[in-house]
Amino acid sequence: MVSIAEELLVEETELYDDDDPQNIRYDIMSYPADYTLRVIYEKWQSGQIVIPDFQRNYVWNRTQASRLIESFLQELPIPQVFLYRVRSNPELIVIDGQQRLSTIARFYDGEFALRGVAAAWAGRKYAELLEYDREILDDATLRAIIIRQIRPDDYSCAYEIFHRLNTGGTPLNDMEIRRAIFGRGVNDFLSRLNANPDWRALIGMPKPATRFRDVELILRVLALAENWRQYGGQSMQNFMNRYMRVLDQADGARLENLAERFARSCALVHAQLGDKPFHLYGPLNLAALDAVMACAMELGDSLNSDLGAAYAELQSNPDFIAAVKQNTSHALEVRQRFELAHSAFGV
Repeated sequence: MVSIAEELLVEETELYDDDDPQNIRYDIMSYPADYTLRVIYEKWQSGQIVIPDFQRNYVWNRTQASRLIESFLQELPIPQVFLYRVRSNPELIVIDGQQRLSTIARFYDGEFALRGVAAAWAGRKYAELLEYDREILDDATLRAIIIRQIRPDDYSCAYEIFHRLNTGGTPLNDMEIRRAIFGRGVNDFLSRLNANPDWRALIGMPKPATRFRDVELILRVLALAENWRQYGGQSMQNFMNRYMRVLDQADGARLENLAERFARSCALVHAQLGDKPFHLYGPLNLAALDAVMACAMELGDSLNSDLGAAYAELQSNPDFIAAVKQNTSHALEVRQRFELAHSAFGV
């Protein structure tokens, strides 16, 4: 169980989202693929089949694993697995079926001998099976349902699919799903920024959050630093989804520029405002953090040299306080707090 110390406590100011998920309709393509076990193993070895970070570890015992392999040898039907294909790369992300797919790969790798099965196969690893049995196993099929989103032109349906089909027992949060959908490059980039010591002091959390809420805050800051004027009142989560896709497709030069601006802003804000400056009423206030940090990134050399006085001015402004206390993802509140922050922090 995740302890409170491992998670980031934030003030609940975004209870009312602008989007009604009930009104979203998707154009989704799904199709079956009957992969042989040999093909599945080859895809596993090449890295095409991906176990996302949020999935639980391999938990089957040897008897459970052996029974699955025995079912294939007996040519019995096995429940299908669900895989999500992202358009930008050839990877197949496992939504449901991790234990079955991992068991197949482990048996082909010779990690366990069969136990609790028919005598003809008991005690044998893959390489020790008779040639005929290996051929039966290689040619056995496991049906996979491949899912791709056609419209809208984003990955939003994947969030619904993962929430409904994942079997880990704990509902996934939005950042865990983003990490599953997008490439390792953008995940590594955001994790690198998340290790910045000034950033960790600003959010008041020495160690990274177990479920990536702190990483999501960085994504939020970057998205608003570049696009707050285009924020139209869509849900903040969909706004960040689209920006995550932009980062996923960005070249190295753009990412390094963002990293430098983020690090510089964290250092300046921390030096002048100290630890935990955005914990206005106890927990971390996301709206105060995004306004100050995103404006600091955007203003750059035009940033006020006395951030302490500027932030004190903001905190004494009733309009700013109203814009960070309720409905903070609404377009009006976003624009209001960013315009006030620009006025206070610019020169």
